[in-house]
Amino acid sequence: MKKTFVVLAVVVSMVATMACGGAGKFKSEMDSLSYTIGANMGLNINFSVKDLNLDNDMVVENLKEFLKNGDVKSEEFMKDMQQLQMFMYTKYMPYMQVSAMHSKSDRTDTLPQLPQLYDEQYKREDIARLVGCDMAAGIKGAGIELNMPFFNEGMADGLKVESEEKLDEGLRLTMEEMEQVSNSFGEKMEAKARAEYEAQLKETTEASQKWLAEVEQMEGVKKTESGLLYRIDREGKGKKPSKDTDVVVVNYEGKVRSGEVFDSSYQRGEPIEFALNGVIKGWTEGLQLVKVGGQITLWIPAELAYGDQQRSELIVPGSALEFKVELLDLNPKKSKK
Repeated sequence: MKKTFVVLAVVVSMVATMACGGAGKFKSEMDSLSYTIGANMGLNINFSVKDLNLDNDMVVENLKEFLKNGDVKSEEFMKDMQQLQMFMYTKYMPYMQVSAMHSKSDRTDTLPQLPQLYDEQYKREDIARLVGCDMAAGIKGAGIELNMPFFNEGMADGLKVESEEKLDEGLRLTMEEMEQVSNSFGEKMEAKARAEYEAQLKETTEASQKWLAEVEQMEGVKKTESGLLYRIDREGKGKKPSKDTDVVVVNYEGKVRSGEVFDSSYQRGEPIEFALNGVIKGWTEGLQLVKVGGQITLWIPAELAYGDQQRSELIVPGSALEFKVELLDLNPKKSKK
């Protein structure tokens, strides 16, 4: 195990690949999984965070507290992680660069040495809290309901390991056993995620198709060969864009099928300028149907929008979208010459 603070940034992937213990050593899959995750947390604190010279008990205490009550989506947590990143880049990484230039005999047993890691801005106890929260967030983010007694046992065992050469000693599972079972657990997680994705895609696609069929029956709505639905709400007096490379200036509002707005230049208080070949297909085609000064409403099938991509909490795979667009100007730079 190579000692590196960067391991804290990949706790989520580690948790997602670690799995259930060796045959016969635990009564259930979740028992062995909980122990394995705990053991890895203990080993990380024991070795990977060693150069930070933190109070391990304090890291563990904050890790457990965040597992119990922490919220990875909270504003407070986001600010904490920004602070931890700043500490890593401004304090820890420069320190490691200096340390690497000294032989082991030049380094004292008690860290830190210049440049100082801790000061009034970054106190040792604060960093211990942030490190514990960060590690716990990786577990919570994976959405695993741990069996806490086995997790605590694993972490305690990991903390007791004396050296990196003796990782398997004192653990109920060897590192090899953890590695062997990790693929099985990872495959189960992947299959579950894939099944959930496909179910959502099917549901959203069917609902989008039904919605577009209803829109198509509305007065004034027309349909192009590609399946794009549109309605000219206001005729303009200028030119229409005629090629993909044209640059347009627009105000717009985008909605999902429920009518909820997910993006709006009106809300931002300023129009946007872009080339037609730099946006989704539905916009590229649709903006060539309206004149400057006009307004158009576009109902865009998923295949002309973001397809099977998850773009946001509102734009899920298979989403058809609605846009109200005002074309304010065409090739503005060219027109000024």
